[in-house]
Amino acid sequence: MRGVHLAPQNNSGESGTATLTKQSDKQTKVVLAVTGGPAGVSQPVHIHKGSCAKLDPKPAYALSPLVNGKSETVVNASLDDLRKGGYAINGHKSAQQASTYVFCGELGK
Repeated sequence: MRGVHLAPQNNSGESGTATLTKQSDKQTKVVLAVTGGPAGVSQPVHIHKGSCAKLDPKPAYALSPLVNGKSETVVNASLDDLRKGGYAINGHKSAQQASTYVFCGELGK
């Protein structure tokens, strides 16, 4: 199991933790717990290549949308590959405001 701090971006006030747990050699469970977000709003969340400062705009893995601060997804990637670094989890304000990032955390740091 590996915990990743999710830091606020763009003065969102949203922060939390992503917990990554090995499910198999090729799958990882990603559980997000975030506070400070809007109630009842579905917020898109992805794993991207890159860092929080410089994300690849194309998501590497889509995660279940964050709703009321919670999200749980199993991705088809090994925990070892994700932990090697070069990936970051970021959240968006909403589907309509996807260009506004509200939190980010780097894997492998």
